[in-house]
Amino acid sequence: MNTATVNCASTGNRSLSIDVFRGITILLMIFVNDLAGVSAVPLWLNHMPADVDGMSLADLVFPAFLFIVGLSLPLALKQRQRAGANRSHLLAHQLLRSLSLIVIGVMMVNAEDGFQQKAMPVSIHLWSAFSLVAMIMVWHVASKFSPRSSLFLRWLGIAVLVALALIYRGGEDGQSGLQVQWWGILGLIGWASLFASLVAIFFGLSLPVIIVSQLLCLLGFILFQPQYLSQIPVLHCLRDEANQFTHTMLVLCGACVSQMLYGLPATTVAEQYQRLRLLLIWSVSAFVIAMILHRYFPISKIHATPSWAWFSIAFCSTISLLLYLVIDVVRWENWYQFLLSPAKNSLLIYLLPFLIYSGSQYLQLELLPILRTGIFGMLSSLIYVGLLIYLVKFLNRLGLKLKL
Repeated sequence: MNTATVNCASTGNRSLSIDVFRGITILLMIFVNDLAGVSAVPLWLNHMPADVDGMSLADLVFPAFLFIVGLSLPLALKQRQRAGANRSHLLAHQLLRSLSLIVIGVMMVNAEDGFQQKAMPVSIHLWSAFSLVAMIMVWHVASKFSPRSSLFLRWLGIAVLVALALIYRGGEDGQSGLQVQWWGILGLIGWASLFASLVAIFFGLSLPVIIVSQLLCLLGFILFQPQYLSQIPVLHCLRDEANQFTHTMLVLCGACVSQMLYGLPATTVAEQYQRLRLLLIWSVSAFVIAMILHRYFPISKIHATPSWAWFSIAFCSTISLLLYLVIDVVRWENWYQFLLSPAKNSLLIYLLPFLIYSGSQYLQLELLPILRTGIFGMLSSLIYVGLLIYLVKFLNRLGLKLKL
């Protein structure tokens, strides 16, 4: 058996294979989101309807984000602990991070639905564009700005968000303000990240803790179904929150895989292959669990069923295995360089398409119909992804980066 020493591709709180996984997921997200406006697209590239027992490639994007949050969680916690953070500091950091995601998520959801345009003093598209610019101002990273200028931009962004929240009008009569219709993708990630972090901070991420947490999440999903909560009036407001349990499942399983692959430095090739064998067993087990759960729960991303979560865990674990093999073990480099920019600018590249859409809608700019159908629509979406990568690199060179 080869016992040669190896150089690990993971340093500090970053891992190249995790970054590549994140980059792939982000670009796939932009692609399938843009395809939502394209007709005559293959079924496997569209999201499955809520009540269809199945999942497509598009339905794997969101759980992959949650899984990657889990992959990064142990590394980030260890990095902060090495920097001297105690439990209180870890909790405060995670609370602020999750709150930020929730605020962004709720603002973006209200820009998409529930608004009453006639009761608002500005176009909803202009409202959305201003809110996205304000988010960039609040969560920008000071690089080419002086500390005073950066602080001014941050507080100005907060003031703009507050003002936009005050002028927002929703509901049938236009008398309602911002509402939590649902948490939005970023908000759901914020909640799941918070719950998983609480488990990690207070109980650790050992295999027994993960197993118990998964069983509790499964029990929570069942008990939080509307037919049960309707019997308890005080909990009726939580009838739509069962998905929080399956989302937390995904983050915790990502954290478990992270512990397998990156928990300790792999000093020999033999140790790396041992980790791959362990992860292969985990991935096969996840598929088996998913198939068992499928007998009791249909596969549905919209309803966030446990079977959907565990099929996603199995797929994401397998992808993690392949990326670890290619990047950390085989050391096949260079092919993934274009993925690192979106991976390290995930929030910025997530917000930009919404900003571009809001601006184009306000200015009433439309693509030619031929670019919104069939093969030409799919090609235009691929080109759009490539242009966004270059736009992010350009903004980085100007000193614009975001961090929660």
